[in-house]
Amino acid sequence: MNNISLLLITKNEAENIKKWGSWLTKLKLVNELVVVDGQSTDTTVTELKKLKSKSLSVKIIEGSNQSDYSTQRNLALSHCSNHLILWIDADEQPSRDMILFINRLKVDENTNYSFPRQDVFLGHQLKHGETANQSFIRLFHKNSGHFTGLVHEIWNSQLPVKATPHSILHTPNRNLRQFISRLNFYSDLRAKELFSSGTKVTIFEIIIYPLAKFFYDYIILLGFLDGTAGIILALCMSFHSFLSRAKLWTLLNP
Repeated sequence: MNNISLLLITKNEAENIKKWGSWLTKLKLVNELVVVDGQSTDTTVTELKKLKSKSLSVKIIEGSNQSDYSTQRNLALSHCSNHLILWIDADEQPSRDMILFINRLKVDENTNYSFPRQDVFLGHQLKHGETANQSFIRLFHKNSGHFTGLVHEIWNSQLPVKATPHSILHTPNRNLRQFISRLNFYSDLRAKELFSSGTKVTIFEIIIYPLAKFFYDYIILLGFLDGTAGIILALCMSFHSFLSRAKLWTLLNP
């Protein structure tokens, strides 16, 4: 039997972790949950400990509160006992079909497995725009690669990827206030990432990038077909583009 380690990073995710009990036990091959917690100030650690059972061990490693996600994921990876790794975020849930696929999986050691992600925004499933038709490697072998990227980290591996149709449900924001707070947080990280790479920015780019972003998401990627939720998301992501470059400008001109 190929046991699986489930890899997770957290910071103040208590409300999401409370929901994990409804599906985690259904993943029959997962016998280990490895978590790097970024110094949560809510009850995240308490909720994680509640998931421990006879068939599931829970390892909680104290991480930095710095938001270098790839570093934290690589740290969690180094504490995994199994060779086969599953990666799911706190605000995600595997679909029933994904759970059945993993339970029945005959592992190919030379393959990474990707899964499409279905986003829910303000209570609406999005079928268009930039969050639609995204697929991510979420099941892989521990020694076949590493995580890269300060923000929106990815599994970097030379192995071929087998795409599956089994989706992950992603519900990152309970309300618009939380989403806007996340935009502010992630635009900080993006600006620092651009600054570290030596990227420059002009007033023209500060104006044009957000406009182009909105046009691409709302028109080219058909975000308008998602109704009101679609236009709110397109406008917010355009604002994120503006914030990232405006903050980059402030870093370049202290």
